[in-house]
Amino acid sequence: MQQQFIEIQPDGLPERVARFKKEGCRLVQILCTRVEGGYELTYSFDRNYFLYHLRLTLPEGASVMSVTTMFWYAFVWENEIHDLFGLDIRFISEDVDYRGHFFHLAEKTPWHELQKAAHAKQAFKVDLRGGLGIDAAAIRKDAPDGTDNGKGV
Repeated sequence: MQQQFIEIQPDGLPERVARFKKEGCRLVQILCTRVEGGYELTYSFDRNYFLYHLRLTLPEGASVMSVTTMFWYAFVWENEIHDLFGLDIRFISEDVDYRGHFFHLAEKTPWHELQKAAHAKQAFKVDLRGGLGIDAAAIRKDAPDGTDNGKGV
């Protein structure tokens, strides 16, 4: 499988997504992450085992257009991003816009603040073992015996 990353401006998103739709691509995922001063969004599309990733950066307080008019099922990712990050996604299709209530969260927009984001030193390694199905064991670097010591994963 091959892939290509394409840096775009936020206002170019609808046009690029429409082009991918017209060319027969399918939307694979929408990823959001916090970066200094804002958010980085990656929209991944597949056609014939080739992945195209549209990447854009939004400053704090900005908004991005929904792609649900072209890929209806994008509502899941868009509502998730809105709920977890507090990012304003404009014009999500009316029948699937949960308006901040897609998830029942103990804390509103828990990943909105950059300082709350997990840092590399807090990350843990996932060791995938072979066999029937997938057995994943989480291993924290800070655990003396290589286990998560009940910290939860």
